[in-house]
Amino acid sequence: MRIARRLLLAGPALLAAPGGITPARAAAWSPDRPVRILIPYTPGAINDALGRLIGERFQEVLGQPGLVENRPGASGSLAIAATAQAAPDGLTIVVANTANLCMNPFLFANTGYDPRRDLAPIATVARVMNVLVVRADSPYRTLAELVAAAKAKPGALSFASSGAGSSPHLAAELFKARTGIELTHVPYRGSAPGLADLLGGRVTLSIDNLPNVLAHVQDGRMRALGVTGAERDPALPDVPTFLEAGFRGVEVYVWFGFVGPAALPAAIRDRLAGAIIGIANTPETAERIHRAGATVWTQDPAQMAALIEAGLQTWGSVIRAANLRIE
Repeated sequence: MRIARRLLLAGPALLAAPGGITPARAAAWSPDRPVRILIPYTPGAINDALGRLIGERFQEVLGQPGLVENRPGASGSLAIAATAQAAPDGLTIVVANTANLCMNPFLFANTGYDPRRDLAPIATVARVMNVLVVRADSPYRTLAELVAAAKAKPGALSFASSGAGSSPHLAAELFKARTGIELTHVPYRGSAPGLADLLGGRVTLSIDNLPNVLAHVQDGRMRALGVTGAERDPALPDVPTFLEAGFRGVEVYVWFGFVGPAALPAAIRDRLAGAIIGIANTPETAERIHRAGATVWTQDPAQMAALIEAGLQTWGSVIRAANLRIE
């Protein structure tokens, strides 16, 4: 993937503002205390890695450290709700993802926040695409063969996901909706057990985040049939996109970004956005984000707001059509 914004040099250039934000506005605020960075999941998750990679440069860029605080629970909703309720002073932000902001509001009766009303988009920093995989000895060698088999025997093929309502589950629901096929969902508590059952032949396929399946594809135990990106991933250059394989409307990324309370003043929001985007695009941090399994992909506050709105439209339709609800 192309890095969405040019690489910035370390030091003063980290203060450069993203598009649409004037340098004067981006530099108009400085925190007087450490910035608390909430993480919706346990240590080790990609949100956690991104929060730490960005936060460790806050002292250099903002003059105050970024302190990471893991607050898992309710599929990430606890940390997002806590941020929505925090004082709008720029001292509490959260690393959210597509599921937190665009899926959970339709899956749960009460998340404790409305992404449009209660949160202020600040900046995205990275994204990952999904990959449809089967076992290496599967009879299906292309997406077209898989779709034809699913249409011939509705519900006979099964797919593993990391849990009901997870982004891999909803990516598969989107695939079903776009192709008109029926697949049987087998949810697991995380990607690892689902992929283990795929390798064991107990399920037919999985559409999972690329970092979760890459090693299995590279060591020859799984076959990748398609990636959900707009273009092929450099790690799997021989694997076509869904569009290349003839299936439109299955472009799916899980993106990660920072949001704050809705009443966050524009000067504070823009200062944080300039710092976060600048840090993410430095060569050192970009490389470390890549090693964490993601691709640097930065969006400013207005772009992130549009991204959230588009995601709410897409995933709201998918979730309603699949009649999904998590109690």
